[in-house]
Amino acid sequence: MKRFQVLAIILLSGGLLFIASCLWPDDDVQITLLGKERNIQFMNAEEMMDFRFVDNTANIDSVIAILESRVYGINEDIISRMSILDESIFDQSAFFENPIISGKKTALDNFFRALQTTDSTLIRVGHYGDSQIEGDRITSLLRIMFQSKFGGNGVGYVPMEDVTSPISYSRISSGNWVRYTVFTNKSSHNLYSPGGTVFRYRFFVPESSRDSISEEGDTIKITTPAVSYSNATMFLKVFRSYGQAKIWYGKAEEPAELKVYDSSNGDLLAEMTLDNPDPFNVVNIPLSRNSLKLRFVFTGPSPEIYGLTFDPGIGIQFDNYGLRGHSGDGLMLISKEFLGNEFRMINNKLAILQFGGNVTPYVKNEKSLENIKNIYDRLYAHFKLAYPEASVLVIGVNDVARSVGGTYMSYPMVGRIRDVQKEVAIKNGCAFFDLLELMGGENSVMAWYRKGLASRDGHYSDRGREIVVNEIYLAIMAEYNKYLLHTRSGGQ
Repeated sequence: MKRFQVLAIILLSGGLLFIASCLWPDDDVQITLLGKERNIQFMNAEEMMDFRFVDNTANIDSVIAILESRVYGINEDIISRMSILDESIFDQSAFFENPIISGKKTALDNFFRALQTTDSTLIRVGHYGDSQIEGDRITSLLRIMFQSKFGGNGVGYVPMEDVTSPISYSRISSGNWVRYTVFTNKSSHNLYSPGGTVFRYRFFVPESSRDSISEEGDTIKITTPAVSYSNATMFLKVFRSYGQAKIWYGKAEEPAELKVYDSSNGDLLAEMTLDNPDPFNVVNIPLSRNSLKLRFVFTGPSPEIYGLTFDPGIGIQFDNYGLRGHSGDGLMLISKEFLGNEFRMINNKLAILQFGGNVTPYVKNEKSLENIKNIYDRLYAHFKLAYPEASVLVIGVNDVARSVGGTYMSYPMVGRIRDVQKEVAIKNGCAFFDLLELMGGENSVMAWYRKGLASRDGHYSDRGREIVVNEIYLAIMAEYNKYLLHTRSGGQ
């Protein structure tokens, strides 16, 4: 090929790219293909023309080394021996903001005040998030560390059915439970647990079909026949001892019966009637002994079943409210009045909101970023206004990578998403933990991936979770230490 031909190709390609950058759509385009509405996702012009890749692996490796050296591990004896007022242990965190919201009162003061009562009462913490926390993966480590310091046991909130397998208990539910959430399969009654779920059982499940794969590799339909049930059941094995079991339910217009058996030997441990028509009730299950292997049997018309809890009598409890694939905005379907009443009845003193990973791929320009900012502004305000006696902690988005030109890079707006989350969190009087900065900033997830601490999509491994939880715990304890020093010196 002659030189002028090569030059012509280069000039033509450059011209086409320039024209494309001017006409390229900023948002997804909806088309009709094969009779279905489909979305085509486009990189924006800046992303398409950006060939830079900042490799700061060496810096991030040094950050990870420092973080790993600080991990105490989930050793309850070591944690319980830490002195709260030992400033050498609980240094100020570089990743944490606990803003002053009025006078000298900080965002976490209500929670810290409640922590001082754990020797005589039970306080709760609700941990909200997406697949990053589902299955109790991060929450369980926070629970162990805080219970080792402030007392407690049990596994907290247990839904009747879920899409994932938890690590703190095992559960088998009968096929006639129906799960409603603020994200998918929304409840027409608009009543949900504090975590955004509610369950009902039915006695007849109609015939249904689902896709499967044949032995030849073809997609086929499998039909599940209709099934009738005489009751609804759940088998449960918890992996930590507990002091008391409770059921959260509501709207029992007609009485329902609950019997609880020891599934290891069939002994009847408790029986009770669920007949309170109030929208949210917290009732002790009168177990004759606290077996770790239980079978729950429900009969009669289904009330709104929100879930079970396995708790200490006093101390602190962490409840896992994970909703896979969610951005968090659906939680605003729970009215502020109803959510506030639930928090009051269960004595929830801290809400931890950890969302952002599921919106990151779709924030491509200033317009979509502003939309996300408004969503989180309203979400954080919703929780603050629902129960002003509690505190709210926002954990910002972590680094997430996607494939670009044969390599993996952060989504281009992940840092901006973190910025707006932090901005509106502090605006609404919430504390903020910067998970992106903890990891090492943008393009850090690949260093975590190579060390086996996270997947490329940002989900942490067991060791990665220990590092993250340790830093969150130390950051909160540093602020609690400051709170104690302030109050003991006569501050209000």
